[in-house]
Amino acid sequence: MIGVVGPADSTALALAVANEDGIGSEVIGRAYDSVDDAARLAHELDQLCQVIVFTGRVPFAHALTRGPYRAALQFVPHSGADLYRALVHLVRQHAGALPRVSLDTIERSVVTEAYEDLGLDPPTHVLSLEMGPDDPTIRATEDITAFHFERYRAGDVDVCVTCLGAVYGTLVAAGIPAFRIAHTRAVVRDSLRQAHLAARLAITEATQPAAVLVRLVGATGGTRLDPGSYDAQRRRLLARMAVVELAEALQGRMADLDDETLIVYSNRATIEAALARLAVDRSGPLGVAGRGSESRMGIGLGATVPAAEENARRALVMGERSGDLHVALPDGQVLLATADHAEGRYRLRETHEPTLRIAEQLGLGPLAFGRLIRALRQLDVTSVTATDLARAYGIEPRSARRLMTTLERAGIATRMGVQGGPAAGRPQTVYRIDVSRLMP
Repeated sequence: MIGVVGPADSTALALAVANEDGIGSEVIGRAYDSVDDAARLAHELDQLCQVIVFTGRVPFAHALTRGPYRAALQFVPHSGADLYRALVHLVRQHAGALPRVSLDTIERSVVTEAYEDLGLDPPTHVLSLEMGPDDPTIRATEDITAFHFERYRAGDVDVCVTCLGAVYGTLVAAGIPAFRIAHTRAVVRDSLRQAHLAARLAITEATQPAAVLVRLVGATGGTRLDPGSYDAQRRRLLARMAVVELAEALQGRMADLDDETLIVYSNRATIEAALARLAVDRSGPLGVAGRGSESRMGIGLGATVPAAEENARRALVMGERSGDLHVALPDGQVLLATADHAEGRYRLRETHEPTLRIAEQLGLGPLAFGRLIRALRQLDVTSVTATDLARAYGIEPRSARRLMTTLERAGIATRMGVQGGPAAGRPQTVYRIDVSRLMP
């Protein structure tokens, strides 16, 4: 399922487009009156949907800071096509003449292209949503409103053009001429198709096999008790019973590999849900199973059962060295659950050294690097533009262009040519990305 969160009109448009595309039964809409409700609505949809699409960058940013979420989060970007549509409406409203405007949200480069294509001088007053080139923090709605107020009261503009419903409502209530840029159906359709693909991939991943390998430490020479004593046997039985309860909690199947090693078969979705509970408050089946000293666990995920077993063995070996729980993923990454006593919670950390080196080379953190890999899996890596990457990765196009330049310098992305966009404007560079270079 796909969830859509946004103002009532934007949500209604997304649902209408979904019905036109034949995926209406797979899309659930939740409308808000205030952007502050975006996170609450997203959490309501989180247990039902594989992907949640926000109709703008601002609600997406609000919700992102109030995670974590099980679903993937995306947003519908405001594009050049949206701007062209707004300019046509403004010309019609002002007797064929384009008024002086102040603009927010849409990148200055996109605004400049649109005006130059029309043979007009670009507007001077364009405000980015982000605080600065190196500061991705989203501006407060009040600050964006104040920007338009100041420009209009100074006599610099005739109309304040905004992408934000809250800003538009405040400006109109104050008697200031304003226009709200809405998404075109084509932009919404493209975003929903991307989300539909991501949801299908998420369902496929959720059913991937998972294996939890458990070694009963108390059954080996690791205890001072005589292995044949009643106390040693009792402790071994208690440890085995804990594994039975773990298998039941994970709705999995348990099997004996040898006298000391047990394995629980489950699926990726169940394991990820258990890891999420572990990350929040050390609860859930993995939290309970990990509190004893009589066993060591390793978790493996894979495209096949043998692959999941092999990854679980790898994770178990690493865990026996450190005493911590490790999770080995299909792409070679290994996540480590470590206790952070200062915060009283667990956190996941990348431990696969080759992956760490590549992430460092690209200037990305391990988790951001993992998001990049997942985003590229949604795309045709033989023909990718910065816009494609921005939508799949959930970042602004200019940030995607910088990342694409970094990938090109690292020899991972190769320029293949250019293509024209759906609206007039500069052609976009098309890249081929060698994903194998990102996953040693």
